[in-house]
Amino acid sequence: MAEGDERAGDFITAGGLFFLAHRLRRLSDALVIECERWFVEAGIIAPPRTTSMLYLIENEGPQRITAIASALKQFHPVVIDWVSKLKKLGLVTTAVDADDRRRTIVSLTQSGRREVAKIRRAEDAITAAYVTLQNETGASLIDGIALWESALSRRSLFVRIGEHEAPPPA
Repeated sequence: MAEGDERAGDFITAGGLFFLAHRLRRLSDALVIECERWFVEAGIIAPPRTTSMLYLIENEGPQRITAIASALKQFHPVVIDWVSKLKKLGLVTTAVDADDRRRTIVSLTQSGRREVAKIRRAEDAITAAYVTLQNETGASLIDGIALWESALSRRSLFVRIGEHEAPPPA
């Protein structure tokens, strides 16, 4: 396929900005898959998407699932799924909150603490690879994401779409 045909050969890319969320998810999934491959080589068993939760618990101590979801800005069911995966791997344990029996508290196990140490050692290599990509492309996704998140916190996408909504067909 010729260079100019690249866009035409990918339905989602050809759809342009309308498919932005799809493209971001696709990029995220590709990065996660590559990190998973590298994690195996580094002897890390935690899924890459759960590393933020592991870091949070290591830094802040045991956390309620709702607090994890809030701190990481993730949906509650996503955090429950992560906890389940990490629990099966023996990296976290759960207990009922003594103050509110409806809530679950998540803690690192000894294996979880050792896993976080392995992840922290791998962090520099992963960050360096991202910096290389940033330098190669001349695009700072992290800066762009921060700008978009800030703008969307001021005025949601829902509101912005409404400002440009086409009138209903006659």
